[in-house]
Amino acid sequence: MPKLEINGQPIEVPDGTRVIDAARKLGVTIPTMCYMEGMVPYTSCMICLVKDEGLNKMVPGCSAICAEGQKITTENDDTKKARKFNLELLFSDHIGDCEAPCHRACKSHINIPAMIRHVMAENLDGAVEVLRHAAGPTNLPCHGCEASCEPGCRRGKNDSPVSIRNIVAFVHDWGAQNTKWKAGENDGKKEEKRFNCAIGKLKEGEIESFMLEASPIPRVEPQAGPEALFNLEEAKAEGSRCMHCDCRKADSCALRDYADLYGVKQREYQPDNRNHFKQIRQHGDILYEPEKCIKCGLCIRITEVNKEKLGLTWINRGFDIGVATPFDAELNSALTTTAAGVVDACPTAALSYRDHESEIKAVQVRGTVQVFPVDFRRDAVPAKAKRKPTPNLLLPGGGPVPASAFSEPPRS
Repeated sequence: MPKLEINGQPIEVPDGTRVIDAARKLGVTIPTMCYMEGMVPYTSCMICLVKDEGLNKMVPGCSAICAEGQKITTENDDTKKARKFNLELLFSDHIGDCEAPCHRACKSHINIPAMIRHVMAENLDGAVEVLRHAAGPTNLPCHGCEASCEPGCRRGKNDSPVSIRNIVAFVHDWGAQNTKWKAGENDGKKEEKRFNCAIGKLKEGEIESFMLEASPIPRVEPQAGPEALFNLEEAKAEGSRCMHCDCRKADSCALRDYADLYGVKQREYQPDNRNHFKQIRQHGDILYEPEKCIKCGLCIRITEVNKEKLGLTWINRGFDIGVATPFDAELNSALTTTAAGVVDACPTAALSYRDHESEIKAVQVRGTVQVFPVDFRRDAVPAKAKRKPTPNLLLPGGGPVPASAFSEPPRS
């Protein structure tokens, strides 16, 4: 049993123990996105790098085996620099929006797609809370606002932008009529600005992918006149035009959390010609966006150990490597029992629930992933964010990952 030190703390571990598992025994955090306890490490994300002081070099904590006399440092300027570099490489071909363009353009930073989804569900209390969260009830936007969000609305690239100001005004008026705003209440608190990945200028054909989320109807105007407010049905009709460009895992994406933690710049390393943004909707419950994939391989391993008849596999080689179904099969035939499992394990939104509400419910069940997750999907979080591992959300056509998924598959 080798004896070693991790951040100056001595520990003795069984032969074959990996550095990341030894660190966990000491309560030491090593970040990772591609490691799943009990499975053979794939060592792809490379943000688990730690420094072996004896060798004076970086080693991947998820796969390096503990050795006698080792002195491991998990956090110093060298590890932070290396992790930031590897994260920026991952973002060099990561194509997607953390927040919708309208959300980024709004001066009050309202989560406009979320508000619209509440309106569509006739959950006006929820819509009011979105406004309250953004600006405080006595400092509401869109009263004398020039609607800076609407030029940012991606729907305008297809025909005309969503009438966001009218929807916000409707929600605010409903809140006022139902005494949802408390007199003098305005905490003045603003969210800290988070890392935001953005697609940028769309390529030919990409707008069509987004339009699949939206109603093709033309822009709705208030029937009572241009100065009138929407009624509920008008607000819902106009809301149906929203393309919901925001990321389904914006609040539970490990890649985004680590980008915040290490001060990553999205465009530090950009290819001359980015890949085409795609959304694969062949499964009734889940969405696959291959250009958000970081090639961690977790989904492939889950389908393998659960013995999916088709499952997922690697295709192509080198810079063109990616995850797909074998023989170009449809996603719904490839994921018959593991759909929920691969979504929950995915550290980004490459695999997510198609329905935003289902994704929100899944986060409530599995817990919101923050910076350093604690359960089998990733690693540990700060104390205030810790939570107990919980079962996966069951959805039609999906299912939880059985215990066998967390053990090394038998070797032939």
